[in-house]
Amino acid sequence: MSPTQADTPTRIESVRVRAPARLHLGFLDLNASQGRKFGSIGMAIDSHYTEISVTRSPVNEINGSALSTETMSRLEKVRQRFYQSVGQAIDEGQQKTHINVQQQIPVHAGLGSGTQLALTLGTALAKFHGIDIDTPSLAQQLGRGKRSGIGVATFDHGGFVIDGGLKPEQSVPPLLMHHAYPEDWRVVLVMDPHHQGIHGEKELNAFKALPTFPLENARNICHLTMMQLLPALLEQNIDDFGQSITDIQALIGDHFAVAQGGRYTSPIVAECLHQAQQLAHKGIAQSSWGPTGCIFVDSEAKGKQLINELKNSALAQLKNSEQPVLISARCDNSGAIIETLG
Repeated sequence: MSPTQADTPTRIESVRVRAPARLHLGFLDLNASQGRKFGSIGMAIDSHYTEISVTRSPVNEINGSALSTETMSRLEKVRQRFYQSVGQAIDEGQQKTHINVQQQIPVHAGLGSGTQLALTLGTALAKFHGIDIDTPSLAQQLGRGKRSGIGVATFDHGGFVIDGGLKPEQSVPPLLMHHAYPEDWRVVLVMDPHHQGIHGEKELNAFKALPTFPLENARNICHLTMMQLLPALLEQNIDDFGQSITDIQALIGDHFAVAQGGRYTSPIVAECLHQAQQLAHKGIAQSSWGPTGCIFVDSEAKGKQLINELKNSALAQLKNSEQPVLISARCDNSGAIIETLG
């Protein structure tokens, strides 16, 4: 879908967009012997959001609380790319905006910060200028979704999603499945602020250096997804759902171990996930390249109990400065919120 601008657009003074973080829980097929590569499993969560507002300004400005140099650079690149592609017909005098970042997803934590930053700002600018463009097309123009479509899909829909991977000529994967995640279920996040997941050039080089993913493993993941993961989600069976996530993660994590130093990026997160398994929790995962770990439980009470148990066991010997951040998160079943002020 190509972007269009209304013939007589209503003058918009301000746009605010708020988008949830996402978990990337595994790839369907890194082998690509059937012609499609990747294919991703994931969901939106309510623990972190990127929230950006765009208002009229006589000069271009970007500000926000505790913005790093890296984030400032990313925002400026997104802004420039937007006006070089989606907004290329907009007169230069109309391109001046004040961009304010009210919230941001932690970078390189495995929570999809880069995609949500681009889509949040890109959507805000499109709405601000009265441009009608769908999210997959916007993602393509802004260079997002090249491997996973999870962040694109959760931006629009929230919930639990699976995308169909990429054909060689495609740049954004198609959405295969979207379903609301059970309201009572929680995900206990184990976040290590002292580690970062692989990103940038290192990520590109890691994908190039990895050996061919065994076809049998890809078949196993697809079988687990269709015949265990999705039925368990619809039937709200947390044990079968969790076990399928753990089995998929084992196949993916061991394949990526050579690049990330083991099945999990952070040793502290790995110890927490191991302890959770010892406590009979079946759903164990790392989101994307990590370091954020995930443990799936069926209630808020179970999430709080697990956090207390981890603090009293796996983390008891750690210094305060080494402690991970433990959060009981819900799924965000709504997706991005867009507000305009005329």
